[in-house]
Amino acid sequence: MSLFAELKRRKVVRVAVVYAATSFALLEAADLMLPRLGVPDWSMNLIVGLVVLGFPIALIMGWALELTPEGVKRTDDLPDPATPEAAPALLGKRTVFLAALLVAVGIGLGAGWFLKPAVEDPGEAPVPTAATTAADDAVQAATTTAAADTADEPDKNTIAVLPFVNMSANPDNVFFAEGIAEELLNILAGVDGLKVASRTSAFSFRGKDTPIPQIARELGVRHILEGSVRRQGDRVRITAQLIETESDTHLWSETFERDLVDIFRVQEEIAQAITLALKDVLGVRQVSVAATTTDLTAYELFLRGRTRFYQRFGLDEAIADLRSAVERDPDFAEAWAFLGAASFVVGNGGYPTELDRARLMDEAGAAVERALALDPELATAMAVKGQLLTRNRDPAQIVEGLQLLERAASRVTADSSAPLWLGLSLLELGRVDRALPYLEKANALDPLVGINQGYLGIAYVTAGRAEEAILLGLRSQELTGSVFWSFQMLIELVNSGAEARAYELLGAMLAADDLNPVDRQFFTEMQLAISDPAQRDAVFVSGEPGADEVDRFRAVVKDLMFRNGARAISMGDLRVSQLMLTIGAWLPSLGWLREDPALYAYMDRIGTVGFWELDGFPPGCRPVDGPAGRRLDCSGYGQ
Repeated sequence: MSLFAELKRRKVVRVAVVYAATSFALLEAADLMLPRLGVPDWSMNLIVGLVVLGFPIALIMGWALELTPEGVKRTDDLPDPATPEAAPALLGKRTVFLAALLVAVGIGLGAGWFLKPAVEDPGEAPVPTAATTAADDAVQAATTTAAADTADEPDKNTIAVLPFVNMSANPDNVFFAEGIAEELLNILAGVDGLKVASRTSAFSFRGKDTPIPQIARELGVRHILEGSVRRQGDRVRITAQLIETESDTHLWSETFERDLVDIFRVQEEIAQAITLALKDVLGVRQVSVAATTTDLTAYELFLRGRTRFYQRFGLDEAIADLRSAVERDPDFAEAWAFLGAASFVVGNGGYPTELDRARLMDEAGAAVERALALDPELATAMAVKGQLLTRNRDPAQIVEGLQLLERAASRVTADSSAPLWLGLSLLELGRVDRALPYLEKANALDPLVGINQGYLGIAYVTAGRAEEAILLGLRSQELTGSVFWSFQMLIELVNSGAEARAYELLGAMLAADDLNPVDRQFFTEMQLAISDPAQRDAVFVSGEPGADEVDRFRAVVKDLMFRNGARAISMGDLRVSQLMLTIGAWLPSLGWLREDPALYAYMDRIGTVGFWELDGFPPGCRPVDGPAGRRLDCSGYGQ
């Protein structure tokens, strides 16, 4: 007997056909039903894997077994179907039943395995120490305080858009999926009366199994939009669902399958459906979405470049994508704006690059000028241009830059960059009173972004709110792994005589698990210097010329903390020290630094004094001439 004839006799071919048909129907049903049931996004991938794994099992069982009126028997025990004694074949319903049963059993066993709760080995549990307990208490207090700000029930007109899951076979389409979610977030942010959580905070839950109600609590929203994107060639399927988080119920869910050319139309349909679902809260709202480009390849390059920019990862690749996007469509205003933004953050330092930083800064300026020529109201372009102007050391341009940042910060957007940049610029200029509202706005927009928490903490300690500042500094360290923002708190505590509190804060910072050895040694030295002033000169680096950047930064911290300001001021050429000086000068206890003629001369060199002459000096301060040169008299500062 031939192999094919034997396969037919054993019903293997029919089992394979039935299994394939059943599996296809099952997958199509799951693709439609799972999003509406609220199951985790990875469930579809699990089902696909189990169906594939079940196929060879079905073939083996089809070869070995047969379902008969007398029950399941081995195929070899059955009479030849060509003989008169053969029982009537049950190749229809029974074969379908067997194949479906195999699929169900496989899925049940696989789901039981993957979904069973993990059992921790009690022997692996860490033993808490006094230091870790203190740090945990401090971080818990910070988290509790931050949560207290949003403890009130979130408004019904609040929503967060989570990153959409890439359901395509090509992993590179993750940029497309997240880009679509970002587009919807930006569209919804423009709906009058609807408050939208910032992209950075909402997207921080990417790849996590955090329950929806917990996400809503942390973001302070009442509704969550989540979904998935599957792309095949020029066709795209977008599934989206709107969840009311207080009751954890689905208000709306729908699947859109369109040609890629209709992508802007789909975005409009989804946004309109959401506003209709919330009409009792918002009233009737009409949403319209204009195509930002007619070149779909340029649009995909833009989505990928913008996503990389927001993630602050692969920024050189982001710049390359955005350059390609504007080369394909020179009238693509948003692509020009984000090309300027990416070029600025890389050119300004702080991120690794293989590109020339000076050229990037030039390109940033040209890109935002082009973006504003195409669309004068683009908030991203206005904010970047404002940043460029405030760093030109020209007083008139500093004023113009602040005005642009104010315009950008006033726009309805889910991006906290503009208010953060504006608040930080004002803080460096000594205008703490004007900086605080913008830094609070940035933190409210993006409460899970560490730099927003950190810079608000610096503003609070500058305004005399040290305990609130400490909690924010610890929270920023928890979110970013950086201790940069806590240095300002330490400087103020020591200079104001609260050395015991500074010692406690250093203990909490030392308890961080991910603290690198260099910082750990430095904090230990600082604790020693606080507890024994005689040891200060011995444990700190000198900061003499030739020291590396880390040593010079440490010297600035030491000098500001222990009232040895002359050497710190002479280091104004170091960028990070410049930030420490220009912000540290406004700490309540550093009057000796504010009134030092060397600081006045430094502020004059970077254009700050010229700005003060145009816009007014910091409250409580005025310029005076003294034996050592012109300086600030800040006798009324803080009053």
